[in-house]
Amino acid sequence: MTVDEDCKVSQHLMCINVGDKRFKERKSLLLVGSCLDRYPDVVREICERSGGCFTLHVCLEETHMNQAGFKLGSIVKYSDIKKVSTLTVDGSPHCVQLHYMVEDIKRHFAPEIDTTHFVIEKGEVHEITADAVKRSRHLLKVEKTLAG
Repeated sequence: MTVDEDCKVSQHLMCINVGDKRFKERKSLLLVGSCLDRYPDVVREICERSGGCFTLHVCLEETHMNQAGFKLGSIVKYSDIKKVSTLTVDGSPHCVQLHYMVEDIKRHFAPEIDTTHFVIEKGEVHEITADAVKRSRHLLKVEKTLAG
C-alpha cells in the first residue's frame, strides 16, 4: 500500500523501526487496515483531514492484536506522537480490533494523545466516536441499547 503526496508512503506497522525519524517529524499517525489499499483516495483524504500524518497499515488477520498494540504503543511513546487516527472497513471482526487497540493505548499508556476513528461502509467514510468504540466492546451495553 502506498499513499504518496503530503501523506508520505505508507509502511507496514510491523516492518518499521519505532524510532523512525518520520514519526518525530509528523507527530501524527494514521493506522489503516491493510485491505484498504483499494481506497487510496480515501486514505489520502483522511490523512489530510488529520493534519498530514504518517500512514501505517496492518492486518490483524495476520498479526495478533497484542503484537501490533505493543509496537504501536512503543511508537507513540518513543516518538512523542500527538494524534492517532484509525481507518478500517466497517463490519470486520479483525479491523475493529485496530480501533480497540488505539483506545487501549490511549487509556493505559498515553492519555494525552488525540484519537479519531473512521470506517468505510459501501465506499462512504463515517467518523466514529471513541465512545462508540468503547461501547461496542461491551455486548451487554449494546444489548441494553437495542432492547431499550
